[in-house]
Amino acid sequence: MRVVDFLRGKVPFLAILFMATGFMAFLLRLLGQSPFSIMYIAAVMLLGGLLSLLPEFLTKRRYYGELKSIMENLDKKFLLSEIIERPDFVEGQLLYDTLGDAGKSMNDEIAGYKNAYKEYREFIELWVHEIKTPIAGAKLIGENAQNAPALEELDRIEFFVEQALYYARSNAVENDYIIKPALLSDMVGDVLKNNAKYLIANRISVRTSALDLRVFTDVKWVSFIIRQIVDNAVKYGGNTIEFFGESRGNSVALFIKDDGQGIPGHEADKVFEKGFTGSNGRIQGHSTGLGLYLCRKLCHKLGLGLSLESTPGEGTTLKIVFPINEL
Repeated sequence: MRVVDFLRGKVPFLAILFMATGFMAFLLRLLGQSPFSIMYIAAVMLLGGLLSLLPEFLTKRRYYGELKSIMENLDKKFLLSEIIERPDFVEGQLLYDTLGDAGKSMNDEIAGYKNAYKEYREFIELWVHEIKTPIAGAKLIGENAQNAPALEELDRIEFFVEQALYYARSNAVENDYIIKPALLSDMVGDVLKNNAKYLIANRISVRTSALDLRVFTDVKWVSFIIRQIVDNAVKYGGNTIEFFGESRGNSVALFIKDDGQGIPGHEADKVFEKGFTGSNGRIQGHSTGLGLYLCRKLCHKLGLGLSLESTPGEGTTLKIVFPINEL
């Protein structure tokens, strides 16, 4: 707090002080006091009035200075009212109490939204588990009828249902993951095995190399991420998908490379944004803009890195980085 700012808030007090001093000087002049005496008494009166503001200025400058410093260095600024101390001057106490009431009201509001989100997530999870039963039944009927197109569409429906489930759980990954050692070859192999029909139906050639590398992660979540990337590769014209690993110091990287349409350079930084479909997505007509957004979000929750390199007309390579490859 600057002196000028403080005095600006004391304009009424200063105006009264100067008017009172002038009136006193006028009375002393009427009583026959000398100009020197009048000036001396007026100066003493003004100085005393101004000095009376000094303790208040120093107290407020210290308190508001600490308040500003805490606010600038606080990551979660809404916790300000929980950290600052209650001051010993009336204005500060009013501010402190108001911030406390506002913080409590905000916490109550947040708690309400959390409960609503929890109920919504539980509903989605229940719906997903319920819808899987008729999907499984329909797939069984399709297999008995040897209806390959119907089975392919049912597989797509099942994938989108899984995507909805993982999206609903993406804000609470920490409540549903188990970190354990796993081989890249096992995770990639499981994804390829579970989606063999889909890859065969789309005539996708798969190559793997250097996947005998161990990482520590949650297999279920990473398998979903790999599956999503594979689906994108197929959707955008890939004929060959290559998986290979690379060990770099204290990290391991999994590369997933396709020879599809590729991504225009000006769109490469936006493909991880929620809802962004890009020019390729608009051409395809059935892109949701959620796939890579969800992959980036899940990687962030799991402490993994995810990046992309692409050349239009040549293909796209996504890299998943596991930061620690040993306990």
